[in-house]
Amino acid sequence: MKIDYQLEFKKKLYNNILLVRNEIDNPDYVFKIKNHAEKYGEEYDDVKYKIMTDDMYTKIFAKDPAKQNIYENLAAEFISKLNGVENFKKIPNNTKMFVVNGEITSKRLNDVKSIDFYFNIGERHFYLSHKYIKAKNGGAQDNQYNDIRNFLRNCNKVVGGNNYFIAICDGPYFDSKIEILNNDFGSSNVLAIGINDLENFISNFIK
Repeated sequence: MKIDYQLEFKKKLYNNILLVRNEIDNPDYVFKIKNHAEKYGEEYDDVKYKIMTDDMYTKIFAKDPAKQNIYENLAAEFISKLNGVENFKKIPNNTKMFVVNGEITSKRLNDVKSIDFYFNIGERHFYLSHKYIKAKNGGAQDNQYNDIRNFLRNCNKVVGGNNYFIAICDGPYFDSKIEILNNDFGSSNVLAIGINDLENFISNFIK
């Protein structure tokens, strides 16, 4: 089983375009179209016509899938269906969970990234942090990369026991960085990995 983030992104964007057209007479969209028309000196009916006939124009009004947590949601759905995964949980924002110096805690320390997912396989517990970065470089991307490094650093090279800490690193940005992360922070219980390699990894723990 594999996941194609960009294919799913395009599907979601297409659905968001259809949503704009299906709800174009709803008050929220009427308000947005009026504001857009006034801002650019266009007629309301002309803007509405362009939305209904031009996909590129409609994207201006369609929600950006990236702002709908599409990557995290896709990862959650994918992981929850993997063979052997039990009690999968996507950790909600109001129930923050962190790993600090190798220990699970609800208290944030500095800029430690929160745990995104949890599951178990038998008596083994898996705590996962997830990042998808499409761009290959840039300041914002580097900040997200540092989030992953901080997560792994706080796993403190845990060795042994039933707790496993995994950084799911997806997207072109990580193509050359997963090996670096594992060299810097990896152990038998701490791992950076792409999501499409996760199934093979956890198969080692399935009896």
